[in-house]
Formats: sequence, C-alpha cells, structure tokens
Amino acid sequence: MTKDIPEIDDLTKGINDPDISLTDQPQDQSEMQETSETKNFIQEELPEKIEAIVPSMDNIDKCWNSFLSHLESSDTRDGRNDRLVCKLDRDLADSLDDCDIHNRCRSDLVNAIVRAFFDVYLPQLARFRREKKSLLANFREE
Repeated sequence: MTKDIPEIDDLTKGINDPDISLTDQPQDQSEMQETSETKNFIQEELPEKIEAIVPSMDNIDKCWNSFLSHLESSDTRDGRNDRLVCKLDRDLADSLDDCDIHNRCRSDLVNAIVRAFFDVYLPQLARFRREKKSLLANFREE
C-alpha cells in the first residue's frame, strides 16, 4: 500500500506567485452562473421576503392614524366602567407614561394601541381565533 503524499512544491504552488492576480471577475462559467443567481435573488426574491417580514409604510401610517382616531374617540365611549385590569410590563408602562399624547392616560393609550392593531391586522388575527371547546357549544334542546 503506497501513500500518495504530494510534494511540498505542489502544495505551495501559487503562493506569492506574481502571475496569479485576484480580481472581481469570475474565472469560469460556474462562478458566472452563481453571480447571476445571486444578483437575481437580490433584485427579485429578497425584496419580496423583506416585504413579507417588514410592515409596509401603508400599514404603519394606517396603524398610526387608526391609533390617533381611537385615542380621540376614547373620551366619547360610555364609560371606563367596562374596562378590565390587564398587567403590563414595567418598561412598557414607563414608556407610555413618558408619552403625552393629547393628555391621555396610560389606559387610554393602551386601548387605542390595541384597537388600532386590530383594525390593521384583523384578517391575520382571525386565523388564530380559538374554537369554543365548551360541551355546551353544540348542545341543542329538543
């Protein structure tokens, strides 16, 4: 059994060789195809993937305008007696307290934010609606 160990000159061939130059130009057809595929991905597929992840400016503007609209109409609701208690993270509460938007309280801001979110993303939220699992849900009196 012979061991095929390459000569040291073969291993170091090309190192510090003045004839070999590094360029941005692809050297063979496969590299040109990879470059073309990369360009195609960057120009066509990547923007679609980013758009799917990052909300569009239309949604951001729509959400903000909806938020302001709900904030304005919060004082015309019948009362705050229909509100429930919900725990909010301290950093969010502090951040909302730092905001002075139309001189509204934290609860008004939270309600307006959630209502605006529902306005904009209701179709997406509908997919996550829970099914009623009560035994009484399908009960019919005969």
